[in-house]
Amino acid sequence: MKLFLIVLNVGLFLTTSSVEVVRSIPNLIDAIIYVESRGDVKAYNAKENAVGCLQIRPIMLREVNRLLGYNKYKLEDRWNKAKSIEMFNIIKQHTTNPTNEKLARNWNGGWNGYKKQSTLKYWQKVKEQL
Repeated sequence: MKLFLIVLNVGLFLTTSSVEVVRSIPNLIDAIIYVESRGDVKAYNAKENAVGCLQIRPIMLREVNRLLGYNKYKLEDRWNKAKSIEMFNIIKQHTTNPTNEKLARNWNGGWNGYKKQSTLKYWQKVKEQL
Protein backbone atom coordinates (compact mmCIF):
# COMPACT_ATOMS: atom_id res chain seq x y z
CA MET A 1 0.00 0.00 0.00
CA LYS A 2 2.86 2.41 0.79
CA LEU A 3 4.37 1.85 -2.66
CA PHE A 4 1.05 2.64 -4.30
CA LEU A 5 0.73 5.89 -2.35
CA ILE A 6 4.27 6.93 -3.23
CA VAL A 7 3.61 6.27 -6.92
CA LEU A 8 0.31 8.12 -6.67
CA ASN A 9 1.99 11.12 -5.04
CA VAL A 10 4.70 11.24 -7.70
CA GLY A 11 2.02 10.99 -10.37
CA LEU A 12 0.31 14.11 -9.06
CA PHE A 13 3.27 16.20 -10.16
CA LEU A 14 3.25 14.90 -13.73
CA THR A 15 1.27 16.49 -16.50
CA THR A 16 -1.19 14.38 -18.45
CA SER A 17 1.06 14.32 -21.50
CA SER A 18 4.13 13.23 -19.52
CA VAL A 19 2.13 10.45 -17.88
CA GLU A 20 1.08 9.22 -21.32
CA VAL A 21 4.66 9.27 -22.57
CA VAL A 22 6.04 7.53 -19.49
CA ARG A 23 3.29 4.92 -19.59
CA SER A 24 2.99 4.10 -23.25
CA ILE A 25 6.12 4.91 -25.26
CA PRO A 26 8.07 1.97 -23.78
CA ASN A 27 5.13 -0.30 -24.55
CA LEU A 28 4.55 1.00 -28.06
CA ILE A 29 7.15 -1.25 -29.63
CA ASP A 30 5.66 -4.28 -27.86
CA ALA A 31 2.18 -3.33 -29.08
CA ILE A 32 3.37 -2.95 -32.68
CA ILE A 33 5.27 -6.24 -32.52
CA TYR A 34 2.12 -7.93 -31.26
CA VAL A 35 -0.03 -6.47 -34.04
CA GLU A 36 2.55 -7.19 -36.74
CA SER A 37 3.54 -10.75 -35.83
CA ARG A 38 2.23 -11.75 -32.41
CA GLY A 39 5.93 -11.68 -31.45
CA ASP A 40 7.01 -14.27 -34.00
CA VAL A 41 10.55 -13.45 -35.17
CA LYS A 42 10.08 -15.99 -37.98
CA ALA A 43 6.91 -14.35 -39.33
CA TYR A 44 6.89 -13.97 -43.12
CA ASN A 45 4.40 -12.28 -45.42
CA ALA A 46 5.31 -13.40 -48.93
CA LYS A 47 2.86 -10.99 -50.57
CA GLU A 48 4.68 -7.94 -49.13
CA ASN A 49 8.10 -9.53 -48.55
CA ALA A 50 7.70 -8.43 -44.93
CA VAL A 51 9.64 -10.43 -42.38
CA GLY A 52 10.39 -10.72 -38.68
CA CYS A 53 8.63 -9.52 -35.57
CA LEU A 54 8.10 -6.02 -37.01
CA GLN A 55 7.28 -7.21 -40.54
CA ILE A 56 9.93 -5.01 -42.13
CA ARG A 57 9.81 -4.70 -45.92
CA PRO A 58 12.87 -3.99 -48.07
CA ILE A 59 11.70 -0.40 -48.67
CA MET A 60 11.72 0.29 -44.92
CA LEU A 61 15.21 -1.13 -44.59
CA ARG A 62 16.41 1.09 -47.45
CA GLU A 63 14.79 4.10 -45.77
CA VAL A 64 16.54 3.38 -42.46
CA ASN A 65 19.90 3.06 -44.23
CA ARG A 66 19.17 6.30 -46.13
CA LEU A 67 18.48 8.10 -42.85
CA LEU A 68 21.73 6.80 -41.40
CA GLY A 69 23.70 7.80 -44.49
CA TYR A 70 25.23 4.38 -44.97
CA ASN A 71 24.15 0.75 -45.40
CA LYS A 72 24.23 -0.46 -41.81
CA TYR A 73 21.39 -2.98 -42.18
CA LYS A 74 21.03 -5.90 -44.57
CA LEU A 75 17.86 -7.74 -45.60
CA GLU A 76 18.66 -10.65 -43.26
CA ASP A 77 18.73 -8.24 -40.29
CA ARG A 78 14.94 -8.01 -40.52
CA TRP A 79 14.78 -11.49 -38.92
CA ASN A 80 16.70 -10.27 -35.85
CA LYS A 81 14.43 -8.83 -33.17
CA ALA A 82 17.05 -6.51 -31.67
CA LYS A 83 18.06 -5.12 -35.06
CA SER A 84 14.41 -4.72 -36.06
CA ILE A 85 13.78 -2.68 -32.93
CA GLU A 86 16.88 -0.60 -33.72
CA MET A 87 15.41 0.14 -37.15
CA PHE A 88 12.10 1.16 -35.58
CA ASN A 89 13.96 3.46 -33.18
CA ILE A 90 15.82 5.11 -36.06
CA ILE A 91 12.49 5.87 -37.72
CA LYS A 92 11.22 7.16 -34.37
CA GLN A 93 14.26 9.44 -33.95
CA HIS A 94 13.59 10.96 -37.37
CA THR A 95 9.88 11.50 -36.76
CA THR A 96 8.86 15.09 -36.09
CA ASN A 97 6.67 15.48 -32.98
CA PRO A 98 6.33 11.74 -32.37
CA THR A 99 3.27 10.43 -30.58
CA ASN A 100 2.28 6.82 -30.21
CA GLU A 101 -0.39 7.30 -32.85
CA LYS A 102 1.89 9.03 -35.34
CA LEU A 103 4.65 6.44 -34.89
CA ALA A 104 2.29 3.50 -35.28
CA ARG A 105 0.45 4.91 -38.27
CA ASN A 106 3.72 5.89 -39.97
CA TRP A 107 5.11 2.40 -39.32
CA ASN A 108 2.10 1.03 -41.15
CA GLY A 109 1.76 3.62 -43.89
CA GLY A 110 5.09 5.38 -44.42
CA TRP A 111 6.14 8.91 -43.52
CA ASN A 112 2.67 10.33 -44.13
CA GLY A 113 0.87 7.31 -42.70
CA TYR A 114 -0.48 9.38 -39.84
CA LYS A 115 -2.52 11.35 -42.40
CA LYS A 116 -3.96 8.32 -44.20
CA GLN A 117 -7.44 7.03 -43.48
CA SER A 118 -6.15 3.53 -44.27
CA THR A 119 -3.93 3.49 -41.15
CA LEU A 120 -6.67 4.25 -38.62
CA LYS A 121 -7.67 0.59 -38.26
CA TYR A 122 -4.03 -0.34 -37.68
CA TRP A 123 -3.74 2.34 -35.00
CA GLN A 124 -6.85 0.99 -33.25
CA LYS A 125 -5.26 -2.48 -33.14
CA VAL A 126 -2.06 -1.06 -31.69
CA LYS A 127 -3.93 1.11 -29.19
CA GLU A 128 -5.80 -1.94 -27.90
CA GLN A 129 -2.44 -3.47 -26.94
CA LEU A 130 -1.18 -0.43 -25.01
